[in-house]
Amino acid sequence: MKQSMILHSVYFYFTEDAPDDIFEKQRERIFDLNNKLPVVQLTFAGPPAGIERDVVDNSYGMSLHMLFQDEADLEAYQKHELHQQFISDFKQYWTGIKVFDSSV
Repeated sequence: MKQSMILHSVYFYFTEDAPDDIFEKQRERIFDLNNKLPVVQLTFAGPPAGIERDVVDNSYGMSLHMLFQDEADLEAYQKHELHQQFISDFKQYWTGIKVFDSSV
């Protein structure tokens, strides 16, 4: 049986004192990861759309969505030094993150 692709979604919550340009710097690095790591199939990243509905959560600062061929590729990404460096460089600007990994 073929394994499902994995959609890796991360929601970043930024500190109140994060520099004004940190959002764009982080977004650029996210797309840089996509370009440098062949295990990443597709990447989307951006702010909340601001759509006002009872079920919509606009409290995060940025969402990231990456598509992986399978769980092994996601694991390779998680362990990769470029991913670890990304976390090290930006985690000081986060009050928290939420991660959702889905079979698609």
